[in-house]
Amino acid sequence: MRVSLPRASVFLFAAALAASACDNGDIPITPAPPTVTETFAGMLSTNGATVYPFIVSAASGGRVTATLNTLDPSTIPIGMSLGTWNGATCSIVVDTPAAIQTSAISGTTSTVASLCLRVYDASGTVPTDTPVNYSVSVVHP
Repeated sequence: MRVSLPRASVFLFAAALAASACDNGDIPITPAPPTVTETFAGMLSTNGATVYPFIVSAASGGRVTATLNTLDPSTIPIGMSLGTWNGATCSIVVDTPAAIQTSAISGTTSTVASLCLRVYDASGTVPTDTPVNYSVSVVHP
């Protein structure tokens, strides 16, 4: 008994067979988790500090970068830190005590994490009569 297949079926079968035979051994690339950008803004006074908690929700973690977008007046450096957040305290991990506009700091987490950004007057350089306005963007998974 002979079975006859329509030409289209034969072609599809041959194409599927050929495709399944091709394996170049490449390891599949896992896409990076999507990133989130959070912007924090405020006013910094002499010897002041503000902490902004945020959550890295990607199970695989990833790179966290904080960038000082605006600083007014721009001639006064301020401090920026990234750290871990326990619900009450920001434990500093990465710090720059003299950030100016466009300065950035970054670190990496390997899992879901409660983190924080701390913006502060590093050495009493913010004048008592002129607070500093700032905005910082934090990009994280």
